[in-house]
Amino acid sequence: MILITSGTVIESETDELIERAKQKIDDKNEETALELFKQVLEKDPGNYTALWNKSLLTTRKYYRVDDEDKQLEGYKEALKIAEKTLELHPDKGHSYYVYAIAKGRYSELEGTRDMIRASHVIKEKIEKAAELIPDYAPVWHLYGVWHSDIATAGRTERSVARLISRGLPDGAEEEKAEKYLKKSIEMMPESILFRVDLGKHYIEIGEKEKAIEILEEAASLEPKMMDDDDKKKEAKELLEELR
Repeated sequence: MILITSGTVIESETDELIERAKQKIDDKNEETALELFKQVLEKDPGNYTALWNKSLLTTRKYYRVDDEDKQLEGYKEALKIAEKTLELHPDKGHSYYVYAIAKGRYSELEGTRDMIRASHVIKEKIEKAAELIPDYAPVWHLYGVWHSDIATAGRTERSVARLISRGLPDGAEEEKAEKYLKKSIEMMPESILFRVDLGKHYIEIGEKEKAIEILEEAASLEPKMMDDDDKKKEAKELLEELR
C-alpha cells in the first residue's frame, strides 16, 4: 500500500500548474500564465517560482497599459510581490531581478527625483542578481539598460541629481552598457528586445551605423515572445528615422 501525504499531493499539483504556466508563456499567453501562477500561490504561498514570475508578469502586464494611474498601481503591486519574494528567498537570484524590474518601472512613473534615488537600489539588486544567476540573459540586458540610462542621463536629470544627497550612481559607463547588452544577445540570440535596446543605446551615444546594423538584425528576426511584433515594428520605425 502506497501512502501519499497531502504535502506530496499539493507539490504535484503546483508542479503541474507551473509547467502549464511556463507553456503558456512560450505560447505568448502571459495573462493565462499569470493566473496559473496565482493558483500555485493559493496552494503554496511561498513558492519561489510562482512568486518571482507573478511579480515579473504583473510588471509586464501593466507596462502594456496606457493609463499611467493604472500602471502605477500595477507596478506597486508587482513591487510588493517582489519584496515578499526577496524576504522569503534572499538567496535566490530572480528575487533580486524582479525587484529591480518592478522598482525601476515604479520609480520611472513617480518622477525624476524618485527615479534617481531608486537607481542606487536598482544597481545593487541587479549586481546581486548577476552574481547569483549569471547564466540568465535578462539580467545582463537589464544591467546594460541601467548603464545606458545613467551614462546618457540628460541635463535635467543631472541637475536634479545635484539636489539629492547621493546624486546619480557612480560607475555607469557607455562601454559597459554596450558590453552587457551584447552579452545578453550572445546568451539569448533570438531576442528582438535586446537588439532594439542596444540600437537605442547606440542612437543615444551617436553611433548611427552601429544602430542601423543592430536594428536591421532586430527587424529581420522571427517573433517568438509576446511583445516581439511590437518590438519589430519599433526597430523598423527607428531605422526609418535614421536613414
